[in-house]
Amino acid sequence: MSRLRLEPQELGLPALDALDVDALAVLVGPERPLQGLAGFADWRLCGLISRAIRDASYRPETGEALLRPSGGRIAVPRIFCFGAPEAPPDPAAWAVQVARLCQAMHKAGSASWAGALPPVPAGDVPWGRLFLEALLPVAPRRLVLLGDARVLYRELAQAREALRATDVELVAPGSRVELPRAASVPHAPRGATTA
Repeated sequence: MSRLRLEPQELGLPALDALDVDALAVLVGPERPLQGLAGFADWRLCGLISRAIRDASYRPETGEALLRPSGGRIAVPRIFCFGAPEAPPDPAAWAVQVARLCQAMHKAGSASWAGALPPVPAGDVPWGRLFLEALLPVAPRRLVLLGDARVLYRELAQAREALRATDVELVAPGSRVELPRAASVPHAPRGATTA
C-alpha cells in the first residue's frame, strides 16, 4: 500500500467540480483577472477570491495566505489561497514556493488536497523532482495535481523513478477520446431510407 496517491488531472471546471478532497490549494498570482486554477476556483466560488482582493482583506502580492470555506459552491470544504509571484526567477525560488505550499497544507492537517503547480521556470529544470522532494516529507494521503495531466504524469514518473520513491502511487490520467466533428460525419441525404 502506498503512502501517497498522486493523481494528475486536467485543469478545468470538470475536474474542479469532481474533486473529492478535504482542501483546495490555490496559488494567486498578480494577474487580473485571475488565471489558471485561481480563475476556475474564483468562478465556481462566485468571485469570492476577487472580492477579497478588491476589498483589500486579502493581499496576495505580499505573499499573504487566506483560508475560506467554500460555502458549498464546490464539494471541497476548505479553500486555501497563497499569494505567489507571476513567475519565480529561478529553480531555487520555485522549489521554495512549492515547499511553502506543501508545508502549509501539511500544517493545516489536510489528508487529501488538490492544487496546481506554479509556472515552471524556463530551461531544463527537473521540476518533477523538485516538487517530489518538497512534497514527500509532508505528503498527504492523496494529492490531485491539476494542470496538463500528461505532462505532469510524465515528469512525476521520471522523478519518482530517479528518487526511488516506491511509496508514491502515481495514477495515470484517463485517455482522451476525440469525437469527430459533426460536419465531418457523413449524413444520409434527406428523404433517403436505410435498409
